[in-house]
Amino acid sequence: MYRILTILIISSFFMTGCSTAHYVSRDQERGVVAIPSRASWPVNHREKAMELMQAHFPQGYVIEKEEEVVIGTDTQNRTDVHAHEIGNSNIFLGGETTYTTTTDRTEWRITYRRASAAPRVSLLPEPGTQPAQ
Repeated sequence: MYRILTILIISSFFMTGCSTAHYVSRDQERGVVAIPSRASWPVNHREKAMELMQAHFPQGYVIEKEEEVVIGTDTQNRTDVHAHEIGNSNIFLGGETTYTTTTDRTEWRITYRRASAAPRVSLLPEPGTQPAQ
């Protein structure tokens, strides 16, 4: 039982490609973090993304947008050979069919910005406007 559980855990890492949260871009005021689109147990990628955002803006951040983004495609080809089994031998019937499947490769992106300390409130009129009377 222990061996089967170990194999399942190790194979889950290979299936996910060992990808994790990573910065797509960041500057003084904002950033974008990406995580795999598909949830992959036992890793919680969202927690890793939140750790990166917190590290970027320790005083706080605000998530502005989340979206799934296409980052490439995966193409798989499969060929079926037309043969017929008679006894212990296969007889080639002279044909084959090739199937091609293309799927989008995606990731989940979280756009965030630095949290402002407090909204600005001005008691002075905006330039070019008349004060209220």
